[in-house]
Amino acid sequence: MGEGEFRKLDLLLEKNMNASVNFEQIFDRALPLANNVMLTVTQAPEHERELLGMLEGAMMRGMKEHAQLMAIHVPFERFPYMDSKFWHIPVEDSGDPRVLRFFFETPDLEAA
Repeated sequence: MGEGEFRKLDLLLEKNMNASVNFEQIFDRALPLANNVMLTVTQAPEHERELLGMLEGAMMRGMKEHAQLMAIHVPFERFPYMDSKFWHIPVEDSGDPRVLRFFFETPDLEAA
């Protein structure tokens, strides 16, 4: 799954806004746009609890929108205890201490 296969959407979570509310608004706009979406968060949460909440929210929202969360990139430098999987979803290092990436795929209904 290469990054070129995904429509890129960048998101900067502003410190003065509630990150989860802003994240939900981005989902509302992003998921209907393409079959494959890479959502980039350019200001990762400060704490592991917030990160886990965001990962769970992305997974649940993807299920709700019929857009399966296929991969997650997190900054291992800041979250070294993240496993190679979150539930069944592969987790890799984002390579940047501020960046999270979520890769979603929706089924191609025309091919079915």
